[in-house]
Amino acid sequence: MQRVIGLLWVKLEVLVRGDIMRRTESLDVEQSWQNSLPMPMPNQPVCATELNLIEQLDKLSISPRVFLWTDSERRCGQGWEFLASVRQGVPPQGIEAELFAWCEQYPKAWLVVDLRDGVIPPSTARPLADVLSSIGRQVIVMVSSASNNSEWPNWQLPL
Repeated sequence: MQRVIGLLWVKLEVLVRGDIMRRTESLDVEQSWQNSLPMPMPNQPVCATELNLIEQLDKLSISPRVFLWTDSERRCGQGWEFLASVRQGVPPQGIEAELFAWCEQYPKAWLVVDLRDGVIPPSTARPLADVLSSIGRQVIVMVSSASNNSEWPNWQLPL
C-alpha cells in the first residue's frame, strides 16, 4: 500500500512540476579572464605584455617607481629598477625574504614580475600567485602573450 501511495505521489509531482529534466550539458568555460582590470590594485595582480605595460604606464597621471623582478639586471629597461627573482645559492625562502624586505624599503613602488618566455620564473617557496597576492602592492605580471595567461586579468586602462 505504501509503495502504491509513493508511486502515486511521484506521478502527481511529475504532473505538477512537469516532466522536464535539467540539462546536463557541460558549460563552455574559457581558461582566460573575460574582463580586464582598469588599474593594478594591492593584492590583485594584473598581467600585460611589455608593450602594453609601457603604454599603460605612459597613460597614468602619476609616475610610480617601478621595479622589475626578473632573473637578470640586463632585462631592465624603461628606467625600471632591478630586483633579483633568482640568485645562485639562494633558496626560495631567501628570495621571498628579499621580496618582503623590498616591500618594507619601498612602500609605494610597483612590482613588475617578469614571466616572459625565456626568463627564469621567480624562485618562491609558496605558489607565485599566493606570494603576489599577499604583498599588499600593485603587481603587474609581464608576459609574452596576454592571451596565454589564465591566472591574472589583463591590465587595460579605460582611457
